[in-house]
Amino acid sequence: MTLSNSQNRYFMSLHKSHRKKRSYMRNKKLLILTLAIGTFSILNTEVGILGILPIISQRFGVSTATSGLFVSMFALIVAIFGSIMPIIVRKINRRKIMLATLLLFVVSNILGGLVTNFGLALFFRLLPAVLHPVYCSLAFTIAAEVSDMGEASKAVSRVMIGVSAGTVLGTPITTLIANNVSYSAAMYFFALVSLAALVLNYFLLPKQDTKETTSTEDKEKASVQQVLVKQSLWVSGAGTILIGSVLFVVYGYVSDLLSQLSNFSATQLSLALFIFGLMSIVGNLIAGNVLSRAPRKLVIIYPFLMIVVYLLIIALAQSTLLMFPVILLWGMIYGIGNNIQQYLISAAIPESLDLANGLFISLGNVGTTIGTSVGGILLSSSGLIMLPIGGIVMLLVTFAVILVRNKMVHSELNEIESQIK
Repeated sequence: MTLSNSQNRYFMSLHKSHRKKRSYMRNKKLLILTLAIGTFSILNTEVGILGILPIISQRFGVSTATSGLFVSMFALIVAIFGSIMPIIVRKINRRKIMLATLLLFVVSNILGGLVTNFGLALFFRLLPAVLHPVYCSLAFTIAAEVSDMGEASKAVSRVMIGVSAGTVLGTPITTLIANNVSYSAAMYFFALVSLAALVLNYFLLPKQDTKETTSTEDKEKASVQQVLVKQSLWVSGAGTILIGSVLFVVYGYVSDLLSQLSNFSATQLSLALFIFGLMSIVGNLIAGNVLSRAPRKLVIIYPFLMIVVYLLIIALAQSTLLMFPVILLWGMIYGIGNNIQQYLISAAIPESLDLANGLFISLGNVGTTIGTSVGGILLSSSGLIMLPIGGIVMLLVTFAVILVRNKMVHSELNEIESQIK
């Protein structure tokens, strides 16, 4: 049996269409992977420094508290600029500003490794923090924009893996390098990771913005003003801050909790933190899938999931053996919480994802600061066991805010398909 010319043309066009679709899907997956690697490089620089503060203190001849400025000032700058930088750079081509951010991380880390003066080292440490929220917020935005309808949260969760991986891998690798080679080598490691991300982003980031551009500057200003006065945005923002606080009121002192209450050895502690980080990545994946299908249900039950974790910590903290399965669950629920923080903001203002993701980064850092501060007060006044108890109280407040938020936000980000039907 032979095919007619028209049939041949039909099957050839069909084959080309399938091939283009496969190529598009492959390119989309590569793009999301590239964005995840970019966020990994940035979070690797931000969090990796935590393990080498004593080495910084020795290198520059400052106190441990002073070396802590490498962490606290960095977080403060991210919190301040997280909400305003996405607005400032919204007219700049996304690819250019994202590449510029990664280049700034490369150069700053190299120079930070070369200098021997603490003031200069702190300057080069803090310089890229200004653009930190720009890259991360745009990475989340682009992932959502290139995703299929109803799959935005799943795509964002893939990029969020870069955040979790940077958090879990950055500190142990950096500490290993600094202890066995030098502080400068650790800074060059940050630069190398950022350089690798820069190269990948250069080749894979779209040259044209994935968003539709507005016609006039007045329209852009008006849309931002309309978004910022939405009450649902600020209630959702309060939820984001509270979840960040709830996460860090205990996790901010996880090393003390496990070593003092659960009697973890140094090796067990390192293993536990690594497992925690891996499970947080699993939590990212779970959150992406569930937020794409039943976002409102996950948001509403999340405080109770974390309450279960904190109750288990209270009950089992004295047992080294029994705390390991608790850490598995804790890490997973922690990872889900990271995604919910971002989701609350983006679902409140889906029409302005750049701003939403910038606010997520800014408010998330505010939550981290509040959580660690409250944890420090509880620790100094009542001891380690009060940390999860304080967390439970904060979770009940969080649940109340989420109830208010759900009444104000009538349609979720990933319910577009059901609205169309």
